[in-house]
Amino acid sequence: MKEQILSLEHTDDLHSLRDKITRAQAGRLVLLWPALEEPVARRLDLVLMSRWAAMAGSELVIVSADEEVRRLARSAGIPCHPDLKASALAGLSTRSADWKKPEPFRRARRPPARPLPNGRRNPLPMPLRIGLFAAAVLSIAAVFLLLLPSVRMRAVFPSRTVEASATLDPSLCAEMILRLSVSDRRATTGRILTPTAYATGDVTLTNISNRVLNLSAGLRVASENDIIFETVDGLILPPGKSQTAAVRAMEPGPSANLATGRVNRILGPLALSLKASNLKPISGGAEAWRSAVSQTDLDALQSALSDRARRDASAGLQNLAGESRMVVEESLRVIFEPQDAPDLSINAPADSVGLTLHAAASVLACPGDKIRSRAEEILRSQLHPGEALSGQILNLRLLAVAGGGIDLIASGQAVTIPDRNDMVLALRAQTPAQAASILRRRFLARDVRAVELSPAWIPLLPLFPYQIEIFAEAE
Repeated sequence: MKEQILSLEHTDDLHSLRDKITRAQAGRLVLLWPALEEPVARRLDLVLMSRWAAMAGSELVIVSADEEVRRLARSAGIPCHPDLKASALAGLSTRSADWKKPEPFRRARRPPARPLPNGRRNPLPMPLRIGLFAAAVLSIAAVFLLLLPSVRMRAVFPSRTVEASATLDPSLCAEMILRLSVSDRRATTGRILTPTAYATGDVTLTNISNRVLNLSAGLRVASENDIIFETVDGLILPPGKSQTAAVRAMEPGPSANLATGRVNRILGPLALSLKASNLKPISGGAEAWRSAVSQTDLDALQSALSDRARRDASAGLQNLAGESRMVVEESLRVIFEPQDAPDLSINAPADSVGLTLHAAASVLACPGDKIRSRAEEILRSQLHPGEALSGQILNLRLLAVAGGGIDLIASGQAVTIPDRNDMVLALRAQTPAQAASILRRRFLARDVRAVELSPAWIPLLPLFPYQIEIFAEAE
């Protein structure tokens, strides 16, 4: 059988060895292996080399003086010899025999533990088992107690009021418009003498014509001073005859009360055919004082409705702005429609007078978040070292100034806050009462309003600083 000797260099790896083995042109490949070294140092590497040689139709033989290499080769089922002479002698004895695939390596298994008479393995002693279980439970509880608790503390620290103002760009704000109408009635306070009853009486009518006159109700007669009466009923009057007819004044009031003989005229086309005369006085006309609309009533109603319209407009525009926008004070404008008028005129007798006003209101509104950010910016410029601005107490006002400008006036509370890291380190692992006492004594807190432990049953503050939160409030 033809042999080919291959040498394993220290620079070779599995890829280069595969190339050498697959390119070989001999039935027996003798691999010279100086010593066991990486990367070819595993049994799996030798098994792969043997398979590559078998695929190429060759028998792989390893020649090495290293005992570790020979042991590894024997475990992989590859023939191994200490030198080339021994390899050649072994090759002479195997040339006439068929090459067989080496037996696969089987890892020796550990002999099973000898069972106890009752079929169980040797158990751990009971005290050791209890100790291990207790240690596991305690470790879990310790981790739980360290990571679970947290606390929030609210403390009041010394504070002072800071104020600042700034001018805003009017383009930052927008105009909001609202249309509304308001109505009201009020009792009248004027007094006027008003006729309350009509004067009545009898008038004698005489037919001076040569024909019969059919007189219908409503025939008008008058006095010398043009007080007009009309007949109540109709009648038929023959020529030359006279008859009495009941009359009533056209206008109420005492001015129609007349003495005897004062009614002497006939109004209308029958004036040449009739004569009239009152043989008895005409009486019954009366008047009385009544409430009436005065100019004072109209002015007061107009003023009250105007004020109400402005209040309603301000409240409506404030609701329209919502919480996201701030209304600029002194920017409210209300325009009333000129055709609005009361339902009664001056001196009209009435117990009350009503008025409805229609108006269009507008106001400037600015975005609240930008205004608040600007206010905090100008207030922080007034802070001293070691102070912080309290976000809970912040008063803002926007005022419209002449020329279309807008002034921002802000005020807040500057809180003197000690170093938070120092406070947290001093409070950890303390009871709530001890923590409150430390804040008052060491960090000059005016008051500790709340110590909120979570969960509430834990008696001490957390050990880890990042689980302690301290909220500083202004006094």
